[in-house]
This record gives sequence, C-alpha cells and structure tokens, in this order.
Amino acid sequence: CALPILTAIVTAYCACAICCGPRAAGMTASGVRPQQGVTVAASRSVPFGVRLRVAGLSNTFIVQDRLSKRLDSRVDIYFASHQDAKKFGITRRQITLSWPPPP
Repeated sequence: CALPILTAIVTAYCACAICCGPRAAGMTASGVRPQQGVTVAASRSVPFGVRLRVAGLSNTFIVQDRLSKRLDSRVDIYFASHQDAKKFGITRRQITLSWPPPP
C-alpha cells in the first residue's frame, strides 16, 4: 500500500569522492551497486527496498542507500555521473513511499 504523500528536499549524488567522501567505494549501504534510475538514498527510518515515487519523475526508485545523519530529511537520487547529479540540483517535491518493501 502507499503511504501518504510527503514533501521533501530532493537532491542528487554520484559515487565519486565529492558526493560520497574520500572513502567512496561505489557500493550502497545495502551492499548493491547503485543504478541510475533505480537507486535512492533515504533516511534510516525508511527500510531498504521501499519503493519511492518522486513527483515530476517517471521512475519508481528503490531505497538502497543511506544519507548522512545531517541530511536525513532529504531524498538523494543516484546518477551515474557527477555532472548529471549536479545538473539535477536541489528541489522540493512530493514523495510517495510504497509499503511494504518488495521481497
């Protein structure tokens, strides 16, 4: 079932050291390789595997990564390149979470 729609700050990241820090290893916190159009990082309160829709985007994303605690109220969409992530920028959008996570 879908949870209520939330409004959140939506940002973008890639697997580079600028976005993920000097120890960036190209893996998500859930242990899978991130995929553009699929992977998002979300708050620790949102379980891995939850599906997420972002208003204005056609993809259904899957929570596969975590945000740093200081940015925990955001949703961060994975992009394969730093340039594309930077181009996406920072927006405020409605988010719909689908529960439960897929098996």
